[in-house]
Amino acid sequence: MDGQYTKDPILTTPARSKARKGISTRKKSCRKCVISKLRCDLAKPKCNRCAARGNVCEYPFDQPGPINANAGGNAHIVGRSSRAGSLSDEAVPSTRHSTRSRPTAESYTPAQTSIPQSPSNLSLVPKSDLIPMVAADEIRDRWLRPYISASTGQEPKQLNPHTIQYLTCVLKSYLRNFASSVAPPFVHHLQLTHHPSPVLSYCCANIRTWLGKGSEYEVFILSTMREEMEKIQTQISFESDYDTLCAFQAYLLYAMALHLFPMINSAEDSLPPDSDFLIKMQEIAFKSAKAGLSTTAEQSDTRPAWESWILTSSKRRTLFVMYIFTNVYNSHMKLPNFVAEEIRDVIVPESKVLWAAHDRTDWEKQYNHHLSDWPDGMLQISELWKSAETGTPARHERIERWLQSADEFGIMLFSTCAHIHGC
Repeated sequence: MDGQYTKDPILTTPARSKARKGISTRKKSCRKCVISKLRCDLAKPKCNRCAARGNVCEYPFDQPGPINANAGGNAHIVGRSSRAGSLSDEAVPSTRHSTRSRPTAESYTPAQTSIPQSPSNLSLVPKSDLIPMVAADEIRDRWLRPYISASTGQEPKQLNPHTIQYLTCVLKSYLRNFASSVAPPFVHHLQLTHHPSPVLSYCCANIRTWLGKGSEYEVFILSTMREEMEKIQTQISFESDYDTLCAFQAYLLYAMALHLFPMINSAEDSLPPDSDFLIKMQEIAFKSAKAGLSTTAEQSDTRPAWESWILTSSKRRTLFVMYIFTNVYNSHMKLPNFVAEEIRDVIVPESKVLWAAHDRTDWEKQYNHHLSDWPDGMLQISELWKSAETGTPARHERIERWLQSADEFGIMLFSTCAHIHGC
């Protein structure tokens, strides 16, 4: 991580003689080998070292291309023995390196040389950018709802068995994609390609093994996954809000995998027989939500920093998936489900182009369009629930406006709410 790139020839115009004199084998080495200070064999399209490690291999003079969010080779998968080394040897360079991505010919102007097109370290998002969630305690205590509903007077929501079947299929598809190193729609693609988290990388490797397990190994794999869940849930505090989010996502993915893909030779659920895992998962969700589910800019209808938006948007999506999975789990366990009033003000997933953006300039341009599309305020999840406004022209207009640019995750969320509440 302590290696530094040489000055980028795209951003400078040295004299021809100096440029010719300055070219060396070191400069021709791929970026991973330069960073690690190792000799590069210069093989194309990938050097042997990057090919063996499954890394993205980029040469300084190669024409840059967009990151493929669905490419399996982009995720940094590490085994247990290499977790410590993954941060120094395999992780993408720190901010000082990652901000040196070259602009394309179409977008390049002299003023852009100092603007990083890739997001800076997501672990460094200022706390002041986020608004703490006031009702976060209700997320932590949600597991109590089935046991105290009589005293609160809250009526359980009715879920059709076909709705549960639909959601089960959707969640299982997320796991299968994740096992193939494709980010599920609640994990931002840059979490796997630009700011890989060790806990998510190891989770991906474990889930891949679990889904492809043979009956003779499943007891060992089950023990490993439960052990990882225990490590996450016993960690009192995390270094950053981003680390908390990644731990939340990993724990949720483990729980989904163990419940939706049970052991081959057992009819029992692979999750603990009690609701202990649910309590722990909602505790981690509480920590993530308490730090903030929206930015100060979003609340004032202005454009937030890209890094802050990636963090909060990923949090909101992960929280929605946790509630969906909880609905599925409770239905399977014959437990009642209740409307999540504590998150009624949470913004629904934004447009597909915003979530899939690969560089800052494009994202900022798209977010400006997004703001102009919503002068009356962003759509909130409670607007998809049954209320006095359900079915009115005004409500239909807002929902349809959102659906015009929603991604597959947003469509799934709308379909689920329409199944339950109508539209």
